[in-house]
Amino acid sequence: MIDSPPPDSVSAPPARAQSPASPLQATRLDRLFAALQAGSLASLLMIFWCGIASRSSSHSFWTFPNLMAGIFYGQNSLQPDFGFYTLSGLSVHLLLSAIFALIFAAVIPPTLRPLTSLVLGILSATTWFYLLDGFFWRNSFPLVSQYSRRPSIFFSFVLLGICVGLYSVFVRSSKETQISAG
Repeated sequence: MIDSPPPDSVSAPPARAQSPASPLQATRLDRLFAALQAGSLASLLMIFWCGIASRSSSHSFWTFPNLMAGIFYGQNSLQPDFGFYTLSGLSVHLLLSAIFALIFAAVIPPTLRPLTSLVLGILSATTWFYLLDGFFWRNSFPLVSQYSRRPSIFFSFVLLGICVGLYSVFVRSSKETQISAG
């Protein structure tokens, strides 16, 4: 029989603590996911609102996404029906909403009260609208400024500001879900 030292004489290697990501990184990741969630929700609401506003003026429901598809297709995107150009317009719109939401989440901390964050979201989204309308759409993408109805698009940006302004609620709800699940 092989002599082995008694179990109490051999020291076990220290156990490594399985630490999750640091709280700062988890918070940043939560903020980014909450911003993407808010931006996606806002994008859906904006498309829905612009579609209803287009239908009320006897245009196609897909007028606004088709106008957004003009970045890739130019005048060919001015079609009344749903097509591949509509999908590209929807993706451009989702991308712009996500970029806005990520920038907002990077600048505005989720620790603000929801009402303050909501007001800042609306102010930021209306500023985003005027920047897009004044510089981007008029200079490099004139189809939107020529063929769109600005009051309905402006209100859709107010919806964007409401959803993105409430991203802190999404951050808090994800933390509460993690706490209750753990």
